[in-house]
Amino acid sequence: MKLIDKHLLREFLIPLTYCLLGFGMIIVVSELFGDVSRIMAAKPPWHVVVRFYISVLGPSMQYLVPASLMLATLYTLYGLTNNNELVAMRASGISIYRIMVPFLGVGIAFSLATAALNETWIPHAMQWAHEMRENKFWDVETRVFDQCIYLNPVTARQWIIKDFDTKNPRFLKDVEVKQETPEGLRQSVITAKRGDYLDGQWWFHGPRIQHFGPTDNPVGDVEPLGADADSIVEMRDYDELPSAFVSTVRPWAFLNIREMFRYLRLHEESLSERARAEKRYAMHSHLSGPWACLIVILFAIPAGTRTGRQGMLVAVFTAIGLLASFYTLAQMGLIIGSTGLVPPAVGAWLANGVFCVIGLVMMARIR
Repeated sequence: MKLIDKHLLREFLIPLTYCLLGFGMIIVVSELFGDVSRIMAAKPPWHVVVRFYISVLGPSMQYLVPASLMLATLYTLYGLTNNNELVAMRASGISIYRIMVPFLGVGIAFSLATAALNETWIPHAMQWAHEMRENKFWDVETRVFDQCIYLNPVTARQWIIKDFDTKNPRFLKDVEVKQETPEGLRQSVITAKRGDYLDGQWWFHGPRIQHFGPTDNPVGDVEPLGADADSIVEMRDYDELPSAFVSTVRPWAFLNIREMFRYLRLHEESLSERARAEKRYAMHSHLSGPWACLIVILFAIPAGTRTGRQGMLVAVFTAIGLLASFYTLAQMGLIIGSTGLVPPAVGAWLANGVFCVIGLVMMARIR
């Protein structure tokens, strides 16, 4: 890394850190006002409160990070222009586009980091914070649903789980599995007192099976599937994963992209056209959202380099106007994409595509 890159990164990352911390503190304080009475009543450990407010910041990152990057870029370029550093760099033969490489690199890094967090941490942190707030800051070790119904259309197999804990989905109680024909008639129904997912395989405790005829009528009596009524039987043909059951009962907003894609792959045909468009839009929105970090850099750089001629306030208002227009167009994409007026992918990527072009045009006109 050249000395100029180190200098520019240092000048950029310091105000960026201040912006991130400042916006984060504003969000935490605003949330704290509504929760302070419940926190005082429940008296949770301090580390639980810290974890809660870190989790609360997760959904705000799609707005907090781009706004921080925009303001930090404007501030940094204003300082470089005001101190004639940009003029000196360009007089030394360094291209303006080479000078902007560290800024673009930070934008790409934050886009990738935000995408990774959206896939690994943010959805589950959002759900945990939601449950904590619902339980008035009394932490619970289980999240039990009275019934979970999961249909695997590929294998025509329906699971009905009467006691399902999303925090421990590998162990099920009171399981019923219906194997159906392509016409929707029952072939067999297996019931078990318990089902355990161990070493990549389902094991049923005391399973019993009832066979059905071609007209969906019971054939014979219910009989043990194993040697006796207390046998533990390996269900080798069952390839459903515990995470698939969790995706069925977990609200759509708390799923990551892999879980959304798996759900749509299995259930898309059974959804209405409107529901399919909404869910596909949400999946593409999760993919497109993090790239706002890079796009704001594209139009913040041209605005920031003109601060010497136009003044800081003009540059700030220009960048804020572009940022507001970006999110306004994103909301329009939400409306037309989730309602099926345009393909969901087009609606989700509309703002990114339009403002990427605007930013590149602005970058090309830098003097």
